[in-house]
Amino acid sequence: MPPAQRFPGEGRRPGGQVGGDTGRHGTSLVVETNGPDTVEQSVRATALYGQIVLLVTGNPRRRGIEISHAAYAGSLATIRRVFVGSRAHFASMDRALELHGTRPVLDRVFGFDQVREAFRHYESGAAFGKAVIRVG
Repeated sequence: MPPAQRFPGEGRRPGGQVGGDTGRHGTSLVVETNGPDTVEQSVRATALYGQIVLLVTGNPRRRGIEISHAAYAGSLATIRRVFVGSRAHFASMDRALELHGTRPVLDRVFGFDQVREAFRHYESGAAFGKAVIRVG
């Protein structure tokens, strides 16, 4: 099974991108951070016996996740729900992220005066990555 992959920020369709990057085998691990909006792409991007770590199960537009039969039928991936841990676990995770140079994917940066526009952009589902509001 191929090693875990990170999605670069330039693509809007990570499932297809990862499939191409891994010779159509998929990736062994997907960390799903957008829940209902992108979980199906995560299923399609995951290798046959890969794992999906699900951090978010709902958002303002959808109360839960839905995966089409077409996407799920081609997968034997395991989906694991992860909950927030202790402060010590967070500190450990933070050190690991720093050590490995992991950075969030930024979709767009908004000025503080664009808060409403930033929220609409996030709510529309068009964001791939973080919508950031600059303060100051």
